[in-house]
Amino acid sequence: MFVWTEFDGIVLPIALLVVIFLSVGTFLLTRNKSECIKRIPLIVISSIMLGLEVVKQIINIVDGYSFWSIPLHFCSLFLYFFPLASFFTGKIAKFGRAMSFIIATLFALLFYINPDSIIGSSCENIFASFSSFHTFTYHHLILLFYLIMLLEKLYIPSKSDFLYAFLGITGYAVIAIPMAHMLDTNFCNILSNNIAFIEEIRLQVGQVAYTTLFYLTGVVGAELIVGLSNGIKMLVDKKKNEKDSFNIIMKTLKRG
Repeated sequence: MFVWTEFDGIVLPIALLVVIFLSVGTFLLTRNKSECIKRIPLIVISSIMLGLEVVKQIINIVDGYSFWSIPLHFCSLFLYFFPLASFFTGKIAKFGRAMSFIIATLFALLFYINPDSIIGSSCENIFASFSSFHTFTYHHLILLFYLIMLLEKLYIPSKSDFLYAFLGITGYAVIAIPMAHMLDTNFCNILSNNIAFIEEIRLQVGQVAYTTLFYLTGVVGAELIVGLSNGIKMLVDKKKNEKDSFNIIMKTLKRG
């Protein structure tokens, strides 16, 4: 289940500590500021990620472009939702932040269960090539954005997130599934799965049933995350209201 190499065991904990340090430091510097100021770190992170992607695409064009480089992978979704969450306000930002929270939660779980399935061997050779540097940096910027957004309370769970989750996952599926087949490129394990027992299921049930199940799993997973986050928010709000009510009663008794 938890598959880590020796290098993963050394590099990833250090990288996580750096991410946590930067997240907490950013929070302490901006916690009493306006939302506009709080969004600045997210804007910077989104801009860096977009810049890295532009460089990556240019290098791939120069070296001989491969369809695999098209940003339609699961982790490519952050290139779309992070800018919505940071550059925009209102409903667009709310949608972007909800989807950023959902897919970043899924990413964090998958990442620390099996890092090599996401970043390959980049922990061993971070600076050996731009590709390794991009892979390692990009995925840790995801974690940094995620933690800052949560610490700054720029994402607040709400019932509308259930709709956002459905629209976001469905929108990705509508684009990525046809493109995977048209270009014969295995975006997000759509054509085949690198997990052995899931690939065996695909071979048994057929591609159409597999794709349908894969899509539904994505939707259900996203909705479960939304449900859990809303449940936690309800419990926190309930505790806060009980504490406020208790304080009001105590103040009233003291005055009496």
